[in-house]
Order: sequence, then structure tokens, then C-alpha cells
Amino acid sequence: MKVDIHSHLATPEYVEELKKLQSPQPRVVTLRDGSMHLDCGEGLAYPLTNRMLLLEPRVKEMEESGIDHQVLSLPLPGTDFYERDFATKLAQVANNELAEVSRKSQGRFSAAANVPLRFPDIAIKELQRCVNELDMAMVEIFSNVAGEPLDSERFLSFYKEIAHLNIPILVHPGRPVMMGHLREYGLAGAVGYLFDTTLAILRMVYSGLFDKLPDLKVIVPHTGSTIPYLVGRIDHQYQLLDANQRKLQHLPSEYLKKVYVDTAQSFYKPATECAFDFTSHDRILFGSDYPFVDLKQSVAIVKSLGLQREEEEKVFCENARSLAII
Repeated sequence: MKVDIHSHLATPEYVEELKKLQSPQPRVVTLRDGSMHLDCGEGLAYPLTNRMLLLEPRVKEMEESGIDHQVLSLPLPGTDFYERDFATKLAQVANNELAEVSRKSQGRFSAAANVPLRFPDIAIKELQRCVNELDMAMVEIFSNVAGEPLDSERFLSFYKEIAHLNIPILVHPGRPVMMGHLREYGLAGAVGYLFDTTLAILRMVYSGLFDKLPDLKVIVPHTGSTIPYLVGRIDHQYQLLDANQRKLQHLPSEYLKKVYVDTAQSFYKPATECAFDFTSHDRILFGSDYPFVDLKQSVAIVKSLGLQREEEEKVFCENARSLAII
């Protein structure tokens, strides 16, 4: 069995709500030819293709690539950029739609909750609803909350509730905080997303969050972003800090090796191998980042590693099962 824990669906009502908005808010824009793109602000946008909007192309490609199950989550911009009432409505609309797709799919799909973390009290209530009423087994947050870092003290109550509910967090790239330096050459997709996720996870670690909540289950997509390649430098630089800046009980790498990573959008075998060398096979999950990739290619990069059968089964299915994602 192959389980893809990282894929995106822009649901119909979510899209319709974003069509109502005006710039500079992230919004859906309909072009003259009738096609749509999602304008995430600050020059970041992408087309809303049928692969993002409809289930039929997705199901066909899953069957052709041998993927049995996908976990669906919202794409950027999520719900963090909006004011309280609209963000609440948007999250509820999208989560209801994702849960309904999951319910009707006869086991082909499940869904990750999206919450407006900009408002932690609402985020906690919506998370509880998604887990207890909509049967969602994972939550997606973005690598910054409309520019605010994930280690903000405001979010600690939210993390405590996640730990209490014992569900994993997918920390998905958000609109990069350094977007002004990425826009000119279209570098957000190439490097910006990965830098932003790396920064987010490091701030979470350095803040002592994982000492406070050692059982928090965090998934870092895109083969751990840049962490597997930088972990030696991270430890080295941490040890150079003044004593009053070193808050952790262990070196950063000890915490980083306990996070989970997925295999999404790793198109270079040595980079994928680096991620597999960095962490245990028990902490690697198959993910594609569909619809931004070809599913066959996503499967092929894992197959190319020549893993033992037991290791491959862990990556494709058993690790997701152990996290109760499926």
C-alpha cells in the first residue's frame, strides 16, 4: 500500500470565498480566458488547474502510479491572512469540504485540518472540531503566520492542544518572509519555501518548544527542507552562542532527528539519500506535493534508493499508519 501524506486540493466553496476578495488580500483572480490563479500576495501566485480543483484527474494519476491513498490539505494561502470572522468562516468551509471528500471516498482520501493560527483561540476550537467531529487525523500549519514566527509564545496553547490530541502537524511552507528578495527571479519555489520551513523549525527548536512538549509530532516536508544538509553547521553554531542564549537540554540535532520528514519534491537522488542518512527510516513518510508534481516521478525517486522491502513499506505506508494518519 502507498500513502501520500502531502497533497493539496482547493475545494469549491473555499475558492468561491476567495473570489469575493479584493487586493491586497490573497485571493482568487479569474483571467480573461476564464482560467483562475491564486494570488497569494507580494508577487506570489500560481494557476488553479483542474488537477488542483477536481478529483477525477487526481484519481486517474493515483491509479497509474500505484498510490492507494492521499491525505488532502489546503494549498497556500490557507486561512492565516484574513480577519477574525472571515478566517473562521473560511476554515470551517474548507474543513467541512475536505472532510466530506474523505467521507465519500471509500478510503481513498483523508484530510488534514487547516486552522487560522493567527487567532489561537479560534484555531484550538476548530482543531477540536476537526478531530472530534470531522475525524481528521492531521493538521496543516504554515511556516509563518502572516509573517509571525511559529515560536511565538501566543501559539503555545495551540501546540499543547495538539500534543493532547496526539495528532501530527505538517509544517507546510507559507509565503516566505523574505519574499521581497525572491520575487524578481521567481525564486520562491526554488529556494524560498525551503528556507522558510527551515527557519520555522529551527525557531521552534531553539525556543525550547520540544523540551516543553517532547511528544509533539512534527512533519517537515520536502525531505526535511535544508535541515539534513545543514545539521552539522547548526550544532556547531549553536555551541558558539553565549551561555544565556543556549536554552536547550540537548544539541539542536537531537531534536531535529526526532521530527518526521516527507519525500515531497525531491528530484535529486543524492539529496534524497542525504535525508535518509539524516534520520531513521521510522521517521520518513512518502509525500508528493500533488498537484505540483508528477506522481510517477514521486514514487520513482523512493524506488530508486534500493531500500530493503521492510524499509520501503515503512516509508510508503507503515510510518503513516503508526502516526494514525490513516
